[in-house]
Amino acid sequence: MKIKQLAGILAFAVISSATQMSCDSKKENKAEEVQDEKEDVIDAQREGDTSDVREEQAELDSARKDYREAVRDSIKDKRD
Repeated sequence: MKIKQLAGILAFAVISSATQMSCDSKKENKAEEVQDEKEDVIDAQREGDTSDVREEQAELDSARKDYREAVRDSIKDKRD
């Protein structure tokens, strides 16, 4: 009986840590997207095409919004 309980506890610990790590990687992926979009905006500004700058800035704003939501979800999950 004790071996089954120990196995259950270990399984729970593994699942819990895997879930936590997946949340962190989601947040990290969103941060990388923001950085990529920021670089695209800088490149468009260097080229001087204002329509490209606007498009890239809109994509950057969207990526930032997604990142903030991922961070909020991560914080919310940690509280629960």
